Amino acid sequence: MKKTRDHQLPVPAAKLLGKNIATLRKVSSLTQQQLAAALGVEVETISRFENGRLNTSLDQVDALATFFNVPVWTLFAPVDQKTNFPDPILITKMRTLSPKHKTTLQDLILVYYHAHRSSSKAG
Repeated sequence: MKKTRDHQLPVPAAKLLGKNIATLRKVSSLTQQQLAAALGVEVETISRFENGRLNTSLDQVDALATFFNVPVWTLFAPVDQKTNFPDPILITKMRTLSPKHKTTLQDLILVYYHAHRSSSKAG
């Protein structure tokens, strides 16, 4: 990603984006320096993102979502509209599974889901 000029987003979107980037970074145990290096930007850029002082391009938003393995919408969602960010390490590991293992995992999840869904209806 290239360094961009300071442009203001509407305050709510900029603040939400910044707060969510900071949360994801901290949940992933990354410093601003580490995130900047991973994304190919300057540390100042990450700081401005997190403080809501830098307008991000769609490419940058996509790169952030891809890096953290989260849907793009979660970067703009208020905390009360989502329970927690998915565990990026778990998602990354799941994406590296072979197609056969992905199918097995999906089957296991469905069995678990149906077992607990039916038990919650009975209780």
